Amino acid sequence: MALGKLLRLLVLLVVLLPIAEWGASVIMARMSANSRLPAVSDKDLAKLYDTDQPGHRRQILVESPGPGDGAYTPLVEYRMPAQKGEWVSVSDDGLRGGIMGQSGPRIAVFGGGTTFGHGLADAETIPAALVAALLRDGIPARVENRAVPGWYSTQDRVAFAEMLASGDKPDVAVFVHGLDDFMRCGKPEGTAWSARLAEVGAPIGLEQVIRQSSLAALLHKLGGKSQQALDKEQALACGSDSQVETSLARLDANRRLIAAMAERFGVKVLFVQQPVPTFHYDNAKRAVPMGPDQMAPYVATAKGYARLAEKRGSGSLFEQDLLWLAELEPAEGNAYVDAVHYSPAFAKLIGEKLAERLAQMLPPPAQPEAPSAPTPPAESQPSAPPSAAPASPAVPHK
Repeated sequence: MALGKLLRLLVLLVVLLPIAEWGASVIMARMSANSRLPAVSDKDLAKLYDTDQPGHRRQILVESPGPGDGAYTPLVEYRMPAQKGEWVSVSDDGLRGGIMGQSGPRIAVFGGGTTFGHGLADAETIPAALVAALLRDGIPARVENRAVPGWYSTQDRVAFAEMLASGDKPDVAVFVHGLDDFMRCGKPEGTAWSARLAEVGAPIGLEQVIRQSSLAALLHKLGGKSQQALDKEQALACGSDSQVETSLARLDANRRLIAAMAERFGVKVLFVQQPVPTFHYDNAKRAVPMGPDQMAPYVATAKGYARLAEKRGSGSLFEQDLLWLAELEPAEGNAYVDAVHYSPAFAKLIGEKLAERLAQMLPPPAQPEAPSAPTPPAESQPSAPPSAAPASPAVPHK
């Protein structure tokens, strides 16, 4: 009797577990999509984006991918997969919005989520504003948005080296750094995907099966720590004075290595120290206030930028080809749509600042040749009258 009950229980588990797994995967997918929507009212969303169409902004946010939506890519661990949305698109080779511009020097722009343009349409990103500003000044260019949400300078360095090694050489490479460099710490160095990849390579066992189970993930999400709490723990780990110095040294080393590669391969390079809300910016200016808990994950960035400013003031910061925009903010309008991502107006301003610097680095636009003055016809000279032939001397008659 007991054996029969046990068999029936096992059969029930075999039947119900796959159904529960499927249901959990559907719920997790919906929760992931909903997590992209800001937990703010339409009124606040309109303030954040300076828009009268908050529903339009919600659609863009739904289409905006994050690090967790990436696809495995050798060497850099992940990139954003191809996507063709109404407002957010990624090409097969990982370019946000495809190649922008028809002709001229090729400019590759690297960076993280702020450069990728989280919450922005393809035409509102920093690289899109860059190419638009160059074209307004009559400077043709082809711009590629190679930024990936969550990437920092180490991944940019590896991706740039792989480009050059494969013979894919841009005319100019732009690297927008700062925010994410202080969000990644620890030994060995890792990315937003390192923990996930480590689980894939772990020996198969009960623990590994549980980690890959959608049902277990759902139960953990419902009963475990919130993502905000996990981000805060990570920030505290990265925010110690010693770790901030380590992150600074890594950023400095990556920039020097990138500069050396660029010089060797004949590529012009521009480093950009991006603005962040934890340095110089008065957060009281925000259209929608952010609480201390929402800004707590970025304590390492605040410390890191303070040290960057100190090193710059003392002349010990590597400033070769560096555009310092740490204090930049829009003269009017909202600057940040969430804790750290730029508003459309701020992204446009940053793109215009990049265009100003790049205009000094790119060859001047060809000037149209002035039409040559018509050659005046040669003056006609009056023809001389035919001269009379000299008379032959008379021959004397003999």
